[in-house]
Amino acid sequence: MDNRPVHAVIWLPSTFYSAVAATLVEMFELVNTIRGAPAISFEFVARQANATTTPGIAFHTRREPSQRMDLLVLLAMPGMQIPELVAALEEESRHAAPLIASAQRDGAIIAAHCGAGYFLGDAGLLDRKRATISWWLKTDAQRRFPKVRWDASRVLIRDGRIYTCGGGFSGLELGKALLRDLGFAREERLVRKLLVLPPSRQIQTPYEFPLTDLLPSQEPFRDRLETMSRKQLGALDLAFLGAQLGLSPRTLARRFSDELHTTPGRWIQDRRLEAAKTLLESTKLGIAEICYQVGYRDTASFSRLFNRVVGLPPGEYRRQSQ
Repeated sequence: MDNRPVHAVIWLPSTFYSAVAATLVEMFELVNTIRGAPAISFEFVARQANATTTPGIAFHTRREPSQRMDLLVLLAMPGMQIPELVAALEEESRHAAPLIASAQRDGAIIAAHCGAGYFLGDAGLLDRKRATISWWLKTDAQRRFPKVRWDASRVLIRDGRIYTCGGGFSGLELGKALLRDLGFAREERLVRKLLVLPPSRQIQTPYEFPLTDLLPSQEPFRDRLETMSRKQLGALDLAFLGAQLGLSPRTLARRFSDELHTTPGRWIQDRRLEAAKTLLESTKLGIAEICYQVGYRDTASFSRLFNRVVGLPPGEYRRQSQ
């Protein structure tokens, strides 16, 4: 970097997390205060003159950057209704694309917050790179961008000059990492203390839960499966599902593929691990007892599977989630 301030541009989509946008600029301003001189300049860019969040908080924006970018941060669009959210991300991606191309020409660091990883995926910037995304978008992202080396268990991933993070307030981890990597490590330590920021989090899997627990469903096939998984988890296997649903193995596999975009075996595994996570969070049961309750019979094999899929061994998951 030369002696001019690092210039950061924050892209605000049509809806966004106002708290993340505000916290990032508070962190930048604190760096300037600590330094006693302008070290980071910043501005908001959006396709509308003044970006306003759903609760009505307004941010003054420009249509395009006023100067060369050193850093571009693309903020996410909130939402949990996956089809509607993905459609909104696709629409917003068209508008963000010219800014991303400009940041590439400037040689800027580019960071995608939460679902904004879609913008980088559409631009091809994540191909053959490691990346993360909000846990509730990981299945769709893996299907849409198969060339990306997704690891949605991580809160934050840096691959070269590309940063991705998952979940709304992963923006805190993003801001801290950017300050350190831009050469403000001393200031970042002080910013953490002044803002009383929580300890760094590396894994987002402790925050996952089935969205079907929160959102109303209009999918009878999925609803029947979820009911069975709650009431008869230990009995779940392919033969049991086929018998309960009156479906042949081939038809069962096709229904899973067409409607849930997974296989019966993977779905059963996911339900068992979700139940195990709930028991680890809400009870004091031992690992062996939890293993048996969710339908596994070998504790060592269960622990290895849990560690591989979740990213943490069962005991460490319990510690981090409580």
